[in-house]
Amino acid sequence: MARFPDVDPSKLPQGLEFSMAAGNYLEIYNVNDSWDCIVSCFFLDTANNILDYIEKTWNILKPGGFWINLGPLLYHHADLPNEKSIEPSYEEIREIILKYGFNMLKEEVNIPTPYSQNPHSMMSYEYRSVYFVCQKPYLENSIVQKSFEKNH
Repeated sequence: MARFPDVDPSKLPQGLEFSMAAGNYLEIYNVNDSWDCIVSCFFLDTANNILDYIEKTWNILKPGGFWINLGPLLYHHADLPNEKSIEPSYEEIREIILKYGFNMLKEEVNIPTPYSQNPHSMMSYEYRSVYFVCQKPYLENSIVQKSFEKNH
């Protein structure tokens, strides 16, 4: 069993970029090609338009960067008055992710995922989640790609 985080963030080396922020994902992260890895947990379904989240993730990941996701698709804005929302199935989301150009490295669906649970209680919540690991491909003929090919 792996626990997250497995490292105390206050003990990370200086100069290492690690970020967690409250706020609107689409507004907070604006620098393209800036992140090596993005981890989203119980997150995708918080978007009014999940396509915006996929596009933002593509844009801010560096070539060769990874996107790791775990969570259900509850769609927080579904059925709310005066809220515009789209709620595609995971199969549709998967196709969109692939059409953006991500490489799907690992994928599991219907993972039992406990949420807000007291193991000593008779009540618990459990979702069926999707887990995937994607990689934004390296740019062809980029310095990073040439370096990778040379060393492997």
